[in-house]
Amino acid sequence: MLVFFAILVASAATLIFYELITSKRIEKYKRFVVRVAELADVPDDSPPYYVLESLRKKIKNLEDELSMAQKSRENTLTLLDSIMDPILFVDSSSGEILFANTAAQKMSRPIVTTRKIYEALEDYYLIEMFDEAVKSWHIQEGNVVMHVEGKKRYYSCKMTPVLLPRGERRVVILLHDMTKEYELNEMRREFVSNVSHELRTPLTSIHGYAETLLNDPDMDAETRDRFLKIIENESARMSRLINDLLDLERLESGEARFDFQKIDLCSVVKYVVSITEPLSIDYDVKVEYDCEEVTIDGDQDRLIQMLLNLADNAVKYTSLKESGEKKVSISVKKEGSQAVIRVSDTGPGMPRDALNRIFDRFYRVDKGRSRKMGGSGLGLSIVKTIVDRHNGQIFVESEPGAGTSFTVKLPVERIDLDENV
Repeated sequence: MLVFFAILVASAATLIFYELITSKRIEKYKRFVVRVAELADVPDDSPPYYVLESLRKKIKNLEDELSMAQKSRENTLTLLDSIMDPILFVDSSSGEILFANTAAQKMSRPIVTTRKIYEALEDYYLIEMFDEAVKSWHIQEGNVVMHVEGKKRYYSCKMTPVLLPRGERRVVILLHDMTKEYELNEMRREFVSNVSHELRTPLTSIHGYAETLLNDPDMDAETRDRFLKIIENESARMSRLINDLLDLERLESGEARFDFQKIDLCSVVKYVVSITEPLSIDYDVKVEYDCEEVTIDGDQDRLIQMLLNLADNAVKYTSLKESGEKKVSISVKKEGSQAVIRVSDTGPGMPRDALNRIFDRFYRVDKGRSRKMGGSGLGLSIVKTIVDRHNGQIFVESEPGAGTSFTVKLPVERIDLDENV
């Protein structure tokens, strides 16, 4: 009997303990359900399965929103990275670079390695702009010159302070590469200056001699004729300059139409040699040629103009040689799919630093001598443009005292059938 009672008491105690434990778990479970219901935005007395299902849906919606936000962020970063101008996002307080697109990373190596704006911005003026943007919390703008990959580049810079929703303070830095615009403006200024100078010289000469003639009606006939001849020569030089300018403009703009046909280059060479013969005799320069039978797709008139410019220059500059043989050689041969035209002379040659600019408008190695010979300073620019329009290449080799050689390579068959040509 005692044993049975002991067992009963023990069983009762176990049941009571289990009930207590179970009730605690139930309370804990109830609290969990209530909390989950709050998270799921459903009434806390909803059935557990409904609460869990609602929570599952909410989690799914949050996951979808997060995924969309991540994709949007990735798309935004990809877009920013594809922009050719350097862009940086910087923490205004620490100066830490939070984002730099590829263009910015190429601009300055420290952007990648240090991630600190004060070390990345090599230009002191840019650092001052950043400090002022942070201090005043206003947009700062300016222009700077930087060396990127060993080359001088011109940038316009805009720094915009931004306050994010959570209170973070950032500065967005945008650098726009203005190098091409700057170079074009420099070329335009140089062009206007050169044209003004080239026109002013003959105009001044014409005006001076005309004024002298008007003020001296009793001038002897010989002097009068000499002055009139100078006026005629200067007006002719001015006319050549204007015609060359107009021709070069039409060539470069594509307005000049090219009539591409099968052209025998040897016939072009023979024609140019015959045209330059009187000039070569006057200057005591021997002109010889050697050409293979090569036919190409080209514009005959423009090819003659190209070769005539090269031959004319060669004869005139070779005549300046003080001693030794004065000779100009023109050759044509076929190399693979290209026709190679070479115009060489035994003239005084050119310094090495002149070779990079020899095809620039108005560039002259010896300005004084060029003007005396009647050159406009545009001949080689026209030659280069004609070669380009034939999809060809032109090279120059020269050394002081060792003569000059121009080599033109033109495709035998034209591939690019542009409607504008």
